[in-house]
Amino acid sequence: MTTSDYVLVGDHNLYIGFETNSQWMQIAEIVNHPSYDSNTLDNDIALIRLKTEIQFPSDNKIAPVCLPTAGEMYDSVDATITGWGAQQEGGSTSGTLFEVTVPTMTNTECNTKYGGSITDMICAGIPEGGNLPDSGGPMVVEENGKWKLVGVVSWGYGCARPERPGVYARVTR
Repeated sequence: MTTSDYVLVGDHNLYIGFETNSQWMQIAEIVNHPSYDSNTLDNDIALIRLKTEIQFPSDNKIAPVCLPTAGEMYDSVDATITGWGAQQEGGSTSGTLFEVTVPTMTNTECNTKYGGSITDMICAGIPEGGNLPDSGGPMVVEENGKWKLVGVVSWGYGCARPERPGVYARVTR
């Protein structure tokens, strides 16, 4: 992704054309996390600064997400992830945005699945496996009627494999 690219905001189905609240936004700058480590994938997150402000409609179909309190862990909570990613290994991506709610787990618990390679990330998934959205997609938790961005899809082993939870960059670090 470069500053010559655009991001699409507010679209739910990529196959039905431009939706009412959809907005193409030009990228002004991409800011990578200064402590990103390509070996461990620690801090696998970046900010995309847009050239113009997003127009938030009154119907709330596009709305800003809140950021969590620094240091909050979000272990053992239900989190919602969304994306257009493949819903099975080797499958094609979806044209319709989908969501799934998965339980998060402690890093200790996740390290039993990944042999100690989990550092300061969030892991989530169900033991029997489940859907895996796009890398870079949001992981949100609802608290007191507000949605908080707690993680960003980073990596996983295969696609929705049993006993292989998804791994997310932790936003609170």
